[in-house]
Amino acid sequence: MTTAIHIEFNTLCLLVLFFISYQSRHNVNQQMRRILFRTVMYGVIVQLVLDNLWLLVEGRLFPGARAANLVINALFLSAGVILGCFWYLYVLETLGYPMTYYLETVVMLPGFLFTFYNIISIWTGWSFTVSPDNVYAHGPLFSIQMVGAYGMLLVSFVHLILRLFTRRKGVRRRVVYKLLGFYVIPVIGSVISLFYTGMPGTWTCAAISIMLIYIDDLDSEVLRDGLTGLNNRKALDNVFADYTRQISTDNNLYLFMMDLDHFKKINDTLGHSTGDQALVNAAKILSGSLRAVRGILVRYGGDEFLIMAFFKDDAEADAFRQKINDRFASFNVEQALPYRLAVSIGFASWSEGVELGALIHQADEQLYLVKQTRR
Repeated sequence: MTTAIHIEFNTLCLLVLFFISYQSRHNVNQQMRRILFRTVMYGVIVQLVLDNLWLLVEGRLFPGARAANLVINALFLSAGVILGCFWYLYVLETLGYPMTYYLETVVMLPGFLFTFYNIISIWTGWSFTVSPDNVYAHGPLFSIQMVGAYGMLLVSFVHLILRLFTRRKGVRRRVVYKLLGFYVIPVIGSVISLFYTGMPGTWTCAAISIMLIYIDDLDSEVLRDGLTGLNNRKALDNVFADYTRQISTDNNLYLFMMDLDHFKKINDTLGHSTGDQALVNAAKILSGSLRAVRGILVRYGGDEFLIMAFFKDDAEADAFRQKINDRFASFNVEQALPYRLAVSIGFASWSEGVELGALIHQADEQLYLVKQTRR
């Protein structure tokens, strides 16, 4: 019964991954990171297929069954190490390392060596054996295979942990946490498979982790701004529809429109890379301002940001506006950067029947008045 469940889980995951990889292939945005991620998916698909074949062959006595079992296990164990190598390349690419021929060769070298090791184990029995009654067993040197299979994953895991403790720019911590999350489900699957033979194990769970990363990437591409990691304006319609259903006597919905003061001057005098960093810093300040407030922060476009949140009345909303200005002022004192960050803010409260576009227009008009007053 457990074997049937194992095959069903594997097949379901295999079909989903095949569909995802097919969709990914037809995406026009074919960066190296996408190619490596798709390669990892192909690798997991291969492992699931081999796992299913092993379950169908193991312990059965038909012509060629033992030979098939030997070949399947040699390929399965080799693919496990190769997959760990490709995953490490994907991690390195995501962290911003340039993919040179030398780097790719060094990272893939264990995969080539362990492929040779497992193929010759068909005859030597070093890594694994298959008995005359067609039953798989670990070989006397199987621990070497474990070093290769788990070693590559451990190296990439340690690399990600070290990245969390460094201040190297270019990759948001959220991305590192997402990559670290990949390891959680397969580890759980590995532990379960140790105690319950025949139940879905490491590779079935690895397939689930791959799906979760893909879903998160898809969400990030559709609803998140690539530079700041904030929601983009595509997220607004659904959130607005949801928030307007949550209005109560104690909570009114407010929309804040903001843009950075003298942002063009930062770009013109210090360069666009500094301007991009200024936008990232502004996003962090605004995110910090929103921590104790129920609402959403959006990069609306260029140097414009939008917050939609709940407040009791205009006085509370205005206090929130002042809180944002104070946080920008504190940031300038603490950081002492070659530019000064400040923001102009206009806000409007929602009334029954007012559409999102009209509410944005009201807040934008007040923002214009604020900027005129400052001039």
